Amino acid sequence: MFMRGMSFHAPWMRWLTLCILVLMAIAQAVLWWRAFAWWSSIPQRFPMHFNFAGEPDGWAQKSVLSWFGLPALSLGMSALLLGIGWMIASMTRTSPSLINVPRKQLFLALSPAGRLVIVAPVRVFLMWVAALVSLLFLWIVEGTARVAVGIDTTLSSWPAFVMIGLILGTLPLFLVVMTMALDAQAAREGLLRPRD
Repeated sequence: MFMRGMSFHAPWMRWLTLCILVLMAIAQAVLWWRAFAWWSSIPQRFPMHFNFAGEPDGWAQKSVLSWFGLPALSLGMSALLLGIGWMIASMTRTSPSLINVPRKQLFLALSPAGRLVIVAPVRVFLMWVAALVSLLFLWIVEGTARVAVGIDTTLSSWPAFVMIGLILGTLPLFLVVMTMALDAQAAREGLLRPRD
């Protein structure tokens, strides 16, 4: 369902997309499973915010909203990122001038199917970010519960930096792939001479 209408300029993009969607689905499922599993153990007052040292510095009263708000926020953010990807695909057909890409004039000269090939890496990147957000929220819920029940005293901050590094570190890769896709698609459509 998520991949319907998505164009890929290389077979590995379809494989990567499928892997990322599976990772995101698993992360969301485990996140909700762990939130429900911890619910009965969470004390009436539990940590809701942590400082840079990982020590609790904000507290919340136990309620459905306060505990399940983070998993719901994670699900909402993932849906938003997937929705943006869907909107980008729709815009390649209806409003391509609103899409900001390098070498925009060349992008606009492509066929609608060709433009969809160019934005495929952007859509995969948004899925990647959604998967990482799901994993980050899983870590936060699990860590918060462990601190709340006294198993741990702090919430380690290194996973947040790893997730940010994975997002920022892979962004240039997706931009390079998008630029290469633009050259290749423009050559296929006769707008550029193919590179030797």
